[in-house]
Amino acid sequence: MTDRATIKSLSFVLGPVALILASTAACAQDATGVAPQDVMTVMSAAGELSAERLGTVRFVLSMKADTESALLKEHIAEFSSNAEPQNITPALLRRLRQDISGILFTEGYFNPQIRFEALPQARSGAAERQISVIVERGERTVIENVSIRFAGAFNDALKAEQQDAIQRRRQVHEDWGLSVGQPFREGDWSDAKNGLLESFRSDRYAAARLEETAVKVDAESSTARVEVALDSGPEFRLGALSVKGLQRYPLWLLDRYDPPKPGELYSRNRLLDFQRTLQNSPYFASVAVQIDADPDKAAAVPVEVNLTERKARDLSFGAGYSSNTGFRGEIAYRDRDILSRAWDLRSAVRIEQKRQLGYADVYLPPSDQVLNSFGVLADRQDVSGVRTVKQAIGVRRTSHTGDIERRFGLNLLREKSTIEGEPEEISKALVWSAGWTWRDIDDAFNPHKGKIIQADVAVSEKALLSDQRFVRLVGKYQQWMPLNKQDTLIFRVEAGQVIAPDEEGIPEEYLFRTGGASTVRGYAYQSIGIPVQGAVTGGRVMAVVSAEAVHWLNGNWGVAAFADAGDATSVWRKLSLKKSIGTGLRYRTPAGPVALDLGYALKTKRARIDFSIAIAF
Repeated sequence: MTDRATIKSLSFVLGPVALILASTAACAQDATGVAPQDVMTVMSAAGELSAERLGTVRFVLSMKADTESALLKEHIAEFSSNAEPQNITPALLRRLRQDISGILFTEGYFNPQIRFEALPQARSGAAERQISVIVERGERTVIENVSIRFAGAFNDALKAEQQDAIQRRRQVHEDWGLSVGQPFREGDWSDAKNGLLESFRSDRYAAARLEETAVKVDAESSTARVEVALDSGPEFRLGALSVKGLQRYPLWLLDRYDPPKPGELYSRNRLLDFQRTLQNSPYFASVAVQIDADPDKAAAVPVEVNLTERKARDLSFGAGYSSNTGFRGEIAYRDRDILSRAWDLRSAVRIEQKRQLGYADVYLPPSDQVLNSFGVLADRQDVSGVRTVKQAIGVRRTSHTGDIERRFGLNLLREKSTIEGEPEEISKALVWSAGWTWRDIDDAFNPHKGKIIQADVAVSEKALLSDQRFVRLVGKYQQWMPLNKQDTLIFRVEAGQVIAPDEEGIPEEYLFRTGGASTVRGYAYQSIGIPVQGAVTGGRVMAVVSAEAVHWLNGNWGVAAFADAGDATSVWRKLSLKKSIGTGLRYRTPAGPVALDLGYALKTKRARIDFSIAIAF
C-alpha cells in the first residue's frame, strides 16, 4: 500500500504521508533550507551584528491564540514556558521552520508564512535576546473531490449488481469521514481510512486492505483531492470451531451458547457476541474468539476459541449491611459441575438482623437462549411487626430475545405469619408466574440513558394446593433522561394489584408492602401497608412513584436529590400516597452505583438513612 499527498514541486515527509509541494514562490530557500530573509531579519534587528554576536536567545511565538497555536506550543520545545535559551544558528531556524510547517500541515494549512524577528533588548545587561516567530497560517485547504475505488470480491458483487453490495457502497460514501467541502486534517484523514478498512474487515471481508491512498493538494487554490483504493479480498465464511482449553466440561456445552454455524458469513460482531455469552456463563474465567484472516482459508475459516475454565467449586464468606434488614453474614457454596453434567449449584446461608434464609438453586446448561432452574428456600423475617416463616420449592424458565427477557415459574409455598396479640396464620399456595422485561439502556450497571419496562403476573387456584384463589399483577417503568454528560433525571413508576375477595389465605409473599431503599425512602423497610395491632401487613393494591436528579462530579462520585411517594392498602379508594424528599451520595462501582440517601418522610416528619446499590430492575 502507498499513502501519499501531493502539492507540486518540493518533497518532504509528514508523519506517514509524503507530501509534494505545488508552489515554489513561497518556499525559496538556500542550500541550508532556511529562507535567506530569515537570517537577515534577525541580523538587521540586532544592529547588523552577526548571528554569533547575538548570544543566547529565547523564541516567542507570535500568533493568534487558537487550536493551532496551542498545538505549536505543545509540540515545539522552544515555545514552552521553561525552554532553555539557545545559540541561534541557521540549522536551528531551519528545524523550527520545518517543525512549524509540519504541524500546520496536519491541520490543513499548506502555505504558511513564517518570519523571525529579533525583539529589542529587554533590559541592559540581559544575558539573552528574544526572537519573535511570526506565523501566518494562510488559507485552510478544503476537500474538493473524493474518489473511492474497489477491487476483490466486493467489486465483483458490484459488477453483478447485487443489491446488498450496492447498498453497502452507498453506505460507505455516507460514512466517509472526510467529505467534500470539509477542511483537511491529517487526524480526520487517518480516521476516515481506518474507519473504511475496519468496516470491511469486521463484516465478510476479513482480509480487506487499502491498496493505495492519496491526497493531492493544490496549495495555490487551497483545495485537495482524496483518492482511496480498497481491495476487499475474498468473502469469508465460517468453518468449524477449533477449541483449546476445554478440559473439565464437554464440548457440547459450547453448543448451548449459540455458537456460529459452519457456512455463516464472517462477522466480527457475531464472534464477539459468542465470546461475550461464554464469558458471562458460569463456566469460563476468560474467553477469546477469533479467526485467522488468511485468504486461502476464506471458504471455511476455522473459528478459534481459547478458553480458561473456572474452578468447579467455590466456598465464600461475606459480611455486609443493608438499611432494610440490618447487618448480615453469609456463607455461600457453588458447584458448577453437579453430577458431572455441568449443572450449576448456587447455595447460601445468610443471617441478617431482621431476616435469616437459606437456599439452594440448580441451573441447567442453557439451550437456545433458554435457562431452566429449580430450587428450594427457607426464609424467616421479622419486619414491621410481622414475623413470617416460609418454605418454598419451585422451578423456573428464563429466555432472552434481543432486549426482551421472559420468565415462567411454578412455586409451592407454605408460610406461617405471626403478629403479637393476633392468632397465628398458616397459608399455602401453588403459584404459576410469568414475567416480561424490556431493557433499552446504554449500560446495564451504570445507566445514563434509556428505559426499562417490566410486567409480572402470578396466579393461584384454590382447588390446587392453595388456600385462596388470586391473580397478582405488577407493572414497573423506569427511565433515565440525560441532560448532559454529568446530569441525569431518573423517573420510576410501579403499581400492583392482587385480584381476590380479600387478603384472607394469601401469603404475605404475594401481598404488597412498601417503604425503604429503592421504594419510598425516608420510611422504614416495608413499613407502609395495612396497620394491624401495631404491625403492618400486606395489602392488595400498591403504587410507588419517584423522581430523582443525579449530578456526577469528577471521577466516580455523584450527588442526588429525589422525591418519592407510595402506598399499599386493601383497595384503590383507600390509597393515600406517603411522600418523602431527600438527597444523597452516589459512587460508581462495577456492580452499579452505591447509593447513600437521607430521606425525610413528610407524614412521620422523620429523617432516615437508606443504603443500597441503585441497579436497574
